[in-house]
Amino acid sequence: MSVTPTTPTSLKPMQVFIKGKIEAKRKHESTWYTRLITPAADEYSRPQVVEIRSKQKLGDAGEETTAVCKLGGYSRKPFRVTDRDTGESTTVTPVDMTLDAVE
Repeated sequence: MSVTPTTPTSLKPMQVFIKGKIEAKRKHESTWYTRLITPAADEYSRPQVVEIRSKQKLGDAGEETTAVCKLGGYSRKPFRVTDRDTGESTTVTPVDMTLDAVE
């Protein structure tokens, strides 16, 4: 099931084309969260796992699907890390990326 008829060549800035098999899905309030496992780049690498938020159900577990998504993200709470070799202390700010289906 394709969320939009958009092809990968007509993507706008901050959009990505995702293709994969639905591993799991869940609904929280009015939003669907669909976890996809993508094809591995080659036989020696691991497949990537992503989660897409959408207003509509993207499919059922085991089905293959494609989706055009808007890439987003946010910063989490910074924390301090000390380098074991030099003793230098730095602040790390983790960033979580989000994928929202273009519907």
